[in-house]
Amino acid sequence: MSDIVDEIELTGFDPEGEPSIVLMMDGSLRVEFNFMPPSWAPEVQDDMGAFENFDKQLSDAAGVEVIWEDREVFVIYEYDPQSDTIERVQKFIENYPHD
Repeated sequence: MSDIVDEIELTGFDPEGEPSIVLMMDGSLRVEFNFMPPSWAPEVQDDMGAFENFDKQLSDAAGVEVIWEDREVFVIYEYDPQSDTIERVQKFIENYPHD
């Protein structure tokens, strides 16, 4: 049995591997990327470059705490009380400025 309730595909962030918002049965949501940093970002060696604080950027945009769980997975546990969280995350990611 899957713990996934719904998945929202996002566009405009990385044409070589678009991210998605995954709604989980426990009320949390996961923002999953195919590449982090994205394929269009300048190549970096040992750090994430301009994406080193992407969890903070995403948290500020969403208005809730975001946990950077894995290189390409961000989790929002406090989704339930925020009716506009999905919309805010979607807007932030789909309108993220490309260098």
